[in-house]
Amino acid sequence: MESLSDHSHPVGTALALTAAGLTTLWLTRVTWAYWIDCALAVCLGLPQRRKSNIYLSGVYQPVDKEVDLQDLKVVGQLPSSLDGVFARVGPNPYFKPVGNYHVFDGDGMIYACRIKNGRVSFSNRYVDTNRLKQEKAAGHPLGLKIGDMRGLGGLVELLWHELEVKLGVYDVKDGFGTANTALIYHANKLLALHEGDLPYAVRALCNGVVETMGRVTYDGKVKHPVTAHPKVDPETGELFFFGYNVKKAPHVTYKVADPSGRILSSVEITIPRGIMMHDFAITQDYAIFLDCPMVFKPDEMVKSKTLPFVFDNTLPTCFGVLPRYAKSEDAIKWFEVPAVMMFHVANAWQQGSTVKLYSCCFDQFSLDEDAAANKAEANRAASQQRLREFTFDMDTGAVTQRVVSDAFGDFPSIPRHLAGRKTRYTYLAIMDWDEKEPVFVGVDKIDLEAKEGTSSTAGSVLYGPSITAGEAFFVPSHTDPAKCDGEDDGHLVTFTQRANDGTSEMRVYNAKTMDNQPVARVQLPIRCPSGFHCFHMTEEQFKTQASSL
Repeated sequence: MESLSDHSHPVGTALALTAAGLTTLWLTRVTWAYWIDCALAVCLGLPQRRKSNIYLSGVYQPVDKEVDLQDLKVVGQLPSSLDGVFARVGPNPYFKPVGNYHVFDGDGMIYACRIKNGRVSFSNRYVDTNRLKQEKAAGHPLGLKIGDMRGLGGLVELLWHELEVKLGVYDVKDGFGTANTALIYHANKLLALHEGDLPYAVRALCNGVVETMGRVTYDGKVKHPVTAHPKVDPETGELFFFGYNVKKAPHVTYKVADPSGRILSSVEITIPRGIMMHDFAITQDYAIFLDCPMVFKPDEMVKSKTLPFVFDNTLPTCFGVLPRYAKSEDAIKWFEVPAVMMFHVANAWQQGSTVKLYSCCFDQFSLDEDAAANKAEANRAASQQRLREFTFDMDTGAVTQRVVSDAFGDFPSIPRHLAGRKTRYTYLAIMDWDEKEPVFVGVDKIDLEAKEGTSSTAGSVLYGPSITAGEAFFVPSHTDPAKCDGEDDGHLVTFTQRANDGTSEMRVYNAKTMDNQPVARVQLPIRCPSGFHCFHMTEEQFKTQASSL
């Protein structure tokens, strides 16, 4: 019998055997770690909790396949201004969770409609993140999940997963986020965002398929995670963004990038404690940071058997207003109000010596679904977010606030070409409580100029019985906004699903008239679960991104 050495170079053979051995060793390590993960989850009772998890059933139930289909059925007529791509991203776990699950945990999946001349193609695709690639290679979930971080068991899970990283079970040096939260277009790229990582560039193709191009590192000049809600100035094309670190002071870093994505400036901003800072705002001259008391408290996680982010209403909510091209934090002015929690800003602008900010606010909040349900049962009104106006006097340091709308809602939308400029309207995704969880049932057009004491609701669309949606994205009726007949000359676009059978559609509504009857409905080939944020990429942007990567 001929030996292997008869046909192979000894050095090449040794290298091949070494590579095979290391691969086997890695797979063995990953496999053993997985079984420890499973055993640990069972000991902590996490699979039992998962059985009743609201984020794995009903309108949130993940889909189990990726599809693409051309020439979808269109009922009505799609406006030509929608030519381009309408997409939404949201959490959809690729593998069944080992332990429990939180809606923030799922792998990012993009649902996209390519629209051209009234015809529509559809696809849904995972964002192929560093995390997902490693999970696919391992054949099971990897890494710590928010849903597992509860009580003493959460501390054990945290320590165990830190050990896994040190043992090389999985690699976090190139990020470990999920790209599941929001989409934005900048520097000729469509970006998928998650506040625990850098953005991922994705590309929409002519057939509607969205493919992942890679993680955006800004030439290595951004070493921190990037907010899921960066802001593009509509006049300068610059990108304004921040990242936060709950463990390490000064906790917040703010950056500005030019229209090509080149980093222009970086400022560290000091806040007193590690918090969750989800969104911020810009005006033509300022950046506004939201220091809400959603505090990272691992000790509270153990003591109260809750998630480690705790809304501490004994602390104030602080707003930091910084000149947006500042070179240091020295010029920041802080304004303080009693505790509120904010996830999403509608808009902000300057008005004389004051700055106006519009944001959706909770008076009480918990990320833990059990604690949130208990709080809502005790005081449902305080658990419902409502749009507020904050006015900061830059001369005197005074701050005032008022509730703009009594509507229970979030995910405010404005014309993107008016970001940081005065707007009359914002479009609020309104909510109602089903048996377990609030769901989005329509959209209100809120008049920000309505006089106090009068209704600010200038129009309302309800999707219909048992139909839920999410964010409704405003698209102007003309690609040149100057040709629009007023600020509200445009359409609202959203994905809907029917609760009883999962039938899903892309719906288009007239933003000026707010007629309940859609201008057009596109019937989607699969169920589109409740997700996070959506975006419309214009035809010009579509063509540019398709050819630039």
